[in-house]
Amino acid sequence: MTLTQLRYVLALARHGSFGKAARHCLVAQPTLSIQIQKLEQELGVEIFDRRKNPVTLTEPGKKVEAHARRILDEADSLLEEFSQESGEVRGRIRLGIIPTVSSYLLPRIFRKLKQKYPSVEFYIHELPTSQILQKIQNEELDLGILATPLNEKMIEEIPLYYEPFVVYFAPEASIPRKRLKFDDLQGQDLLLLGEEHCFRHQSLKICGQGNAGKIECGSLDTIKKMVDQGMGSTLLPLLSANMKSDRVVRFQDPEPVREIGIVHGKSFYKSRLLEALRETILKNIPLDLHQQNKRKLIGAEDVLG
Repeated sequence: MTLTQLRYVLALARHGSFGKAARHCLVAQPTLSIQIQKLEQELGVEIFDRRKNPVTLTEPGKKVEAHARRILDEADSLLEEFSQESGEVRGRIRLGIIPTVSSYLLPRIFRKLKQKYPSVEFYIHELPTSQILQKIQNEELDLGILATPLNEKMIEEIPLYYEPFVVYFAPEASIPRKRLKFDDLQGQDLLLLGEEHCFRHQSLKICGQGNAGKIECGSLDTIKKMVDQGMGSTLLPLLSANMKSDRVVRFQDPEPVREIGIVHGKSFYKSRLLEALRETILKNIPLDLHQQNKRKLIGAEDVLG
């Protein structure tokens, strides 16, 4: 039995497909399949039901998966302890990130993370807040990047940056001024994200329920394209907007912002990996987002998007 075999088991359990699991592990499909078969032969049980599509864990396989998670977590803990002595950042980090952050943050940081920390395995999942929190509590994820504060008892929060909300107007819209007041949004047809996104609920705190969109979209990219077609206006996170456009307008002070933070469970121990991620993020966003200053924080406590 090897750690590699256990990682293959977790990958196949997660993806339900030998092809997808192999691509995730950066190996050929036959290699992954053979190693899982060897583990099954060694344990004397069938871990996966291959007759189903997607492939599913058998009852003995569920026990193997649970053991594999614990064993790999212990292996990561050992790496973490001794990497502190060697000075090298090593290990595995399973990160969940909400869609309204991942679309612009990952392109800024992922390549740099891989280049600076080649001995770290990064597993990244784009998920809504509720799923990230659930998976952290189930120890299926190590960290989450999402809108905070949430004030969840079993979750630790580390603020990262404070991102302003901006308004993105349609091409023919009458833009009131260079800096907006909240009242300027009255009467505007606003396009919003769906219920599963916390950014939607934060936007409604700013513009009011009366401006709830007649059109709801699943992603910021879709919303921006709809605005470009003249279907209405929308609120965007500043880092996702083209700030050179004259159709993107910021609010007057106190400017509304959302806090983006890193969250983890109470038993989290990968402090060097967390610090590497935090440092990389802060180096790749504008300095004026590092502090809340006199901005108005639009919290995320009462939403799970």
